[in-house]
Amino acid sequence: MAQEWMQALRPFCIQQTSKNPSLKDLKELRSLRVHIYEAHRIPMKPVPHPYCIVSLGEVKVCRTRVREAPDPVWDEEFFLDDIPLDVTNFTITVYNQGKRSKDTEIAAEVTIDLSTLTNGDEAEDWYHLSAVSPPMREDWGSIRVRARYLHEIIMPLAEYSSLKELLMDRHLEAINALADVCHHDRILLATTLLRICRFEKKEADVMQAMNDIEIMRENETSTLFRADSLTTTLMDQYMSSTAMEFLQLAVQETINRVLESRQSCELNPSKLDHPSDAYMNAEHLLTILDDLIESIFMSADACPRTLRYVCGCLQRSVSSKWPHDPLVRTRVVSGFVFLRLLCPAILSPRHFNLITDPPCEMASRSLIMIAKCLQNLANLVEFGRKEPYMEVVNPFILKNKERMVLFLDHLSNVREKPEPEEALSADPARDLATLHHICVTHLMELQQMSRSRPAVKKLVTVVEMLTKHKQRHIEMLR
Repeated sequence: MAQEWMQALRPFCIQQTSKNPSLKDLKELRSLRVHIYEAHRIPMKPVPHPYCIVSLGEVKVCRTRVREAPDPVWDEEFFLDDIPLDVTNFTITVYNQGKRSKDTEIAAEVTIDLSTLTNGDEAEDWYHLSAVSPPMREDWGSIRVRARYLHEIIMPLAEYSSLKELLMDRHLEAINALADVCHHDRILLATTLLRICRFEKKEADVMQAMNDIEIMRENETSTLFRADSLTTTLMDQYMSSTAMEFLQLAVQETINRVLESRQSCELNPSKLDHPSDAYMNAEHLLTILDDLIESIFMSADACPRTLRYVCGCLQRSVSSKWPHDPLVRTRVVSGFVFLRLLCPAILSPRHFNLITDPPCEMASRSLIMIAKCLQNLANLVEFGRKEPYMEVVNPFILKNKERMVLFLDHLSNVREKPEPEEALSADPARDLATLHHICVTHLMELQQMSRSRPAVKKLVTVVEMLTKHKQRHIEMLR
């Protein structure tokens, strides 16, 4: 039995590139991800228009947008790669936007030592701000920050070949095992895994297989792909990284029009200044919706062909499992293309790099109304009694239902897998090193899982062997 087990593991044993690997083949990299969410109790008199600057040591590296005190919300994330080895901390400084837009009106700051952050783990906390210029008051408020510091030793790519083979195996046991244990790391896992898939030109195969597994596990069409999972996160990441041209053609003009318009699309009576505004707002909203849906329907060919192929695979898979549900093939595609791409892009155009500055309050509410209507059309559902003020949109939904079905069928009508696009420019060794770090973080859970899932034993063995090799390389650096 032991002999058979050793024979099964042999293909996954890691071969050293040489008996004495050279130091020049190693990379020592440090990176930092900083997410600045919000601040509370920023004093309005000295700092009415606060923004933040992040510094590594004494060097300013990035800044947020300007917001309004006392409780500004920035919700901005920054990725800082290749941090110099002599940098031991980072500082978030709050400035006030002066009339001449200079950085001279410095107010308060917080400095966070990198040594206080556990390598590879995300840490979120409220940090007290301290004054750095008059008035030297005690309470400058606090700021909510999430940070992830990663200090990596990246071995030569050949060292990670066995891990890559396991991850790219067509049965996806290793990926599914990581999906079951990586809940807080789900976005990092998806982002890194997707880069490796695209580098290997296997993104279509992996997304199709992951989608099929989730369809197989689901019993109800109403909850299919509605939760955030590794599968939906992979699809989200792929769409947002490859469908920019499609987004621009489909919704960019409408977003710009809303931002420039002085007419609101608001229908909710509780948010109207005067009840009489509802008629003009509804007329404006319906005009925008008519133009938007035409723009979307004309943009199908700009959608990446690999994404269209995956959508076609989704339609065939759900039709096979639920042959008596005629709407499931439409809703499974609209759930991704509309509910996870187009509607979020309309709601948060800045997040998708469609605009640079945040919309004003009226434009933001108009975009919410437009996305709300588009979502109902994508679900092929009219508004009901719960929101009677929205029923004015039902004629728009009814006249476009059949067109929506035809559009999604046309979008998904790519039956043959397209030739892989040009390989993504990436650093696969670094991505595999990140995946190895994720595996090490969850090693105890994977070891426990391996008792009942033999395929996971291979992953555990490879991770443990990689860890030993990495330790050997670290000792060489000392």
